[in-house]
Amino acid sequence: MASNPDLKGRRILITGSSTGIGEALARQAVAAGASVAGLSRSLSDGFQDGIHSFRCDVRDEDQVRAAVDRAAQALGGHLDGIVANAGYGLYGHITKGNPKDWHDVVETNVMGVLYTVYYGYRKLAPEGVRDILLMSSISGRGARLGAGVYAATKFAVTAIGESLRQELAEQQIRVTLCEPATVDTPFYEVAVRHEGAGVIARNFAPLTAEDVAAACVYALAQPAHVVLNQIQMRPNGQAV
Repeated sequence: MASNPDLKGRRILITGSSTGIGEALARQAVAAGASVAGLSRSLSDGFQDGIHSFRCDVRDEDQVRAAVDRAAQALGGHLDGIVANAGYGLYGHITKGNPKDWHDVVETNVMGVLYTVYYGYRKLAPEGVRDILLMSSISGRGARLGAGVYAATKFAVTAIGESLRQELAEQQIRVTLCEPATVDTPFYEVAVRHEGAGVIARNFAPLTAEDVAAACVYALAQPAHVVLNQIQMRPNGQAV
């Protein structure tokens, strides 16, 4: 197993790279030697700190297709890794929610992942170590009161990842699901909240974006014959 993550020569696409886990992952991947392209709807096109940035709303299929094409071109024509990280939270009772908000979170957290995988796969290098990493959540394994719609999107990501792993196994394309619990990022600050949105009491120190990013880089840096199919992470002390 790789102990010092080395991504030298790898070309990695990361969605949702402007903040939180995606931003930390982009920085750590560059530090490990990768060439990185980041997609986010809040980014401006450009190149800074070793990262090629492209504005893209993953809810829009045409934008994803165009941005993935541009990202692959910026990285030399192919990708060696795809990280479908873009997503956001929605909390509250289902019976007191807002169907428009449900639509937006499903479009982002589910369709955005599918678009990223679909068009990113077509830009993967024909050989070598190739990875698809999907950012799911501990909510993709168990739903709690006040998080039913969000959990449904992450259950979908978990299903996509597990099916994709089987689909791509013979091509030796590695598929990893990352499933963190509470992470201290702006995620919760920008989450949509309806009536009944609960708050997990934080009598523990949450994970940091850097913690989760480090686990993802570790998975991406494994030798070609090793696949970390699932990474589940909780803060020490968090029971659910």
